[in-house]
Amino acid sequence: MKLLWKMRFILRDYWKHYLLAFISLQAVAVLNQLPPWLIGRVVDEITIDGLTSQELLLYIASIIVIAIAIYGLRYVWRSLLYGASIDLVRSQRDRLFAHFTRMSPDFYQKHTTGDLMAHATNDLNAVEESAGGGIMTLVDSVIAGVTVLAAMIFVVSGKLTLLVLIPFPILIWATSHYGTAMHKTFGKAQASFSNLNEEARETVTGIRAVRAHELNKRQEQRFYDLSRETVTANQKVARIESLFGPTINLFFGLSFVIALMGGAWLIQRGEMTLGLLTSFTLYLGQLLSPMMQFGWQFSVFQRGNASWKRLEILFNQKPTVTDAATATEAPANHDLAFDIQSFQYPQAGAPVLNNIKLLAPAGSFIGITGRTGGGKSSLFRLLQRQFNLDSGSSITLGGIAIDQIKLKSLRSQMAWVPQEPMLFFGTIADNIALSRPDATQEEIEQAARLAAIHDEISHFTDGYQTLLGENGINLSGGQKQRVAFARALLTDASILLLDDAFSALDMKTEAAILKNLSAYRNAKTILLITQRLPELITADQILVIDEGTIKEQGTHDELLDRPDWYARIFRQQARTLLVNREGTTDTLPINEPPSLVSA
Repeated sequence: MKLLWKMRFILRDYWKHYLLAFISLQAVAVLNQLPPWLIGRVVDEITIDGLTSQELLLYIASIIVIAIAIYGLRYVWRSLLYGASIDLVRSQRDRLFAHFTRMSPDFYQKHTTGDLMAHATNDLNAVEESAGGGIMTLVDSVIAGVTVLAAMIFVVSGKLTLLVLIPFPILIWATSHYGTAMHKTFGKAQASFSNLNEEARETVTGIRAVRAHELNKRQEQRFYDLSRETVTANQKVARIESLFGPTINLFFGLSFVIALMGGAWLIQRGEMTLGLLTSFTLYLGQLLSPMMQFGWQFSVFQRGNASWKRLEILFNQKPTVTDAATATEAPANHDLAFDIQSFQYPQAGAPVLNNIKLLAPAGSFIGITGRTGGGKSSLFRLLQRQFNLDSGSSITLGGIAIDQIKLKSLRSQMAWVPQEPMLFFGTIADNIALSRPDATQEEIEQAARLAAIHDEISHFTDGYQTLLGENGINLSGGQKQRVAFARALLTDASILLLDDAFSALDMKTEAAILKNLSAYRNAKTILLITQRLPELITADQILVIDEGTIKEQGTHDELLDRPDWYARIFRQQARTLLVNREGTTDTLPINEPPSLVSA
């Protein structure tokens, strides 16, 4: 009942379905009482030798008509209840998915993908069973039980009815006790399934790494162990669930014994006929079904309650990054200004950025470099408002603080290309046009040309209609980066964020993209994070970030004149490229920009 109370605001949208179903159930319950009464009449008339063939046929025809009516009404209430429960869970699944898309990154730091998938499948399936089969059995058992008891009391014998109900209080206590245990064990079973789901997802997603490092046996063993944990947890659920039926049958067997003994005694006293005892035992048999349903319903609702509690935990979590009440649309001016006094991630032990000041006029090219782990990518995450800025810090777009700009409007001004791009199941064309599904084939191909991937796509058998596997598994790392780059260019956003977006490319391909990017800069602001310093030669401003602070800042020529990290690393990389040109086999993982020779 707790589950129904929690879901009352959802269930009320389907009140017409449930009302019609309950009326049909009541009609079925009443009609079910007629056959036992008719059979009792037949037995009594046979006993006194007064049953004619015509009367027998009439009784049989009546029972057949009643059975057909019950058949039709049962179809009505089942279709209404199950149809409503399916649509109800569909709406909750949509709600859950929309909730996932609105949540901030810190939400996904707390929950694994496998756990969220288990919520969206197993938990919602358990809720669906409660909203459909659970409510059906609850109402059916109540309506049928009350109707049968009324027939037993008022049609047959109130005395005998009281006698057969003696074991029922103990039966109710036992089923309630089983239900409490079921709730605890089912919650653990769902949690173990989440872990199993996540293990399977990680293995399939990282299958290349698993095979490359010969981790097959290790992953098989991990999955085996988690699978056994899941089986053990579900076996505990099954053992408790299996107690309901035998317990109910045991107490009903006792009730039947009482009915036969009490009925015989009442017949001897002349207070009951053999036909009425026959009707009574048939009514008692009908009461068994609601009680069995009552026990099963306990199991279903405990499963649903445990799953709903897990879902409530998700629904009650709110995104930490939201639109301010006074938020406006993004301005036409795209000048960027960073003034970050300090920033640290939620639950982190120390700040990742300190004293970051940067002005990036619209149309400028800003290069960001430094050692790995220095905090460079955090700038992009803050600019996109994946996290809120700490007090005292600000980032402005066109002079307006980004937390005063609507999220959708702010992010629509930016196109982001990460080092490890995410490609979705679908065609190459679909992936390029992800944020512009209305883009023409010509526009898609133009973006691919700018990203230096058009020729390779054209050589595929299906061209732009080539179907990609999960995360583009049938493409190389460089091809995936360029498809993501084409996607970013197609958005025609005002600000292009490139987070080590050329790391998987060869020198020739990178040179072609940088040349195209140079023309693209005319009306766009470009922020490029890279470890390859030759890519930054033409940057309007370069930042060297290390340990969360700006260690160096200036143009390429200005930084090259200083005896610091940038000048030292740039010269090392430049010498490596020159040595490689002379035919030496030693290479370093850096790319050759189109302007390096002149540099």
